Amino acid sequence: MAVILANHRDTPGWTSSISRGLQAACDQLDYNLYVEDEVDRSQLGPVAEKLIHRGVKHIILANPDYQSNLEHLAKKYPQINFYTNSVGETVSPAITKYSVRYYEVRYMAGVLAGLHTKTGVVGYIAPFPAPETRRDLNAFAMGVQSVRPEARILVRWTEYWINPSREQEAVYILKHAGADVMTYFLATNSAAMAAQAQNLDYIDFHANDSHLAPGCLAAIETDWQKVFLDILRNNEIQQEKTLYWQGMLDQVVTMRLSPKLTPTEEALTIRTREKILQGYPVFSGTITDQYGVLRCHEGEAIAASALLRRMDWLVKGVEIVESR
Repeated sequence: MAVILANHRDTPGWTSSISRGLQAACDQLDYNLYVEDEVDRSQLGPVAEKLIHRGVKHIILANPDYQSNLEHLAKKYPQINFYTNSVGETVSPAITKYSVRYYEVRYMAGVLAGLHTKTGVVGYIAPFPAPETRRDLNAFAMGVQSVRPEARILVRWTEYWINPSREQEAVYILKHAGADVMTYFLATNSAAMAAQAQNLDYIDFHANDSHLAPGCLAAIETDWQKVFLDILRNNEIQQEKTLYWQGMLDQVVTMRLSPKLTPTEEALTIRTREKILQGYPVFSGTITDQYGVLRCHEGEAIAASALLRRMDWLVKGVEIVESR
C-alpha cells in the first residue's frame, strides 16, 4: 500500500489528517505503507512507477489535482489499484474514487456562521469552481441563509489546492470586504493561520490541535481511518466498488464546536446536526441560483447523481470576489 501526497505528510490541516488516518488503518490491518510526499502533478507518473516496481499493488492519491494524470497510468498498469480523491469529475472507471460528503457538514457550518456574523457578510475560500467545490459552497451558503436570509456570502477562488500566499491574500481581501467570519476548503491550514493573525473568526477545516484557537468557532474533521478501513477491507474480500462517498450518517465527518460559542449558537448548530442525522436532505425545498433560475422546487430534493456531477451553478446570495 502506498499514498502519494502533494505536500509534506505532516503539513497541518487536511494533509496531516489524511496521512495519520491512512497510517492508522494500515496499522490495524497489518499493511505496510509507503509514503511519497511533496509530489507535484508532473512527478506523479515516475513516482507511481517507482512504487509499482517495489511491488506496491494499491496506490492512494491524496490530491484532487492528480486525477488529470491518471488515465494513462491506469491503462498502463491495469493490475494496480489506483484510488483518487475526487468523486465529481469524470475519471476512468478503472480507478476507484473516494471522498466525503462534506456538503452536509458545510451546511451545518453555514448555520453557525450565519448565527455568528455581526456584519451579515461571510467569507469562503476555495481553489476553483468544480462540482465538489460548488456543492460544498452552496450548502454552506444555504446554511448561512437559513438563519440570516439577507446575508452575503463572499467567495474568493485561489486557483490552487495548495498556495499559502494566495490563501493569506484571500483572507485579507475578504476581511476588508466586510466579512467578520470565514471558512475555507483547501489542503493546508494557511487560511486559518491568516484568519488568526487578522483577528477574524473562522471555521477550521481539520484543526491540528486538541484545543481550538480563540478565533476558531468550530472545526470540520474527518475520520480518515474509518474511510480507509472501509476501502481496504473491501479490497481484502475483492469486492468491487468504484465510488466511496460517505458522510455524517456514516460517522466519518463531524464538526467540533468551540466551548466559547454562545448558548444560542451551540443549540441551533447542534439542532441542525441532529436534523441532518435524521435524514434531512440539505439540497431540498426552494433553491434559486444567482441568476434567478429555480434549481429545486418546494417539496422536492436534488438527486445525488445531480449533486455529484452536475453542480455547475451557485445559489443566490453568493458573490465572487475578483482581483482588482
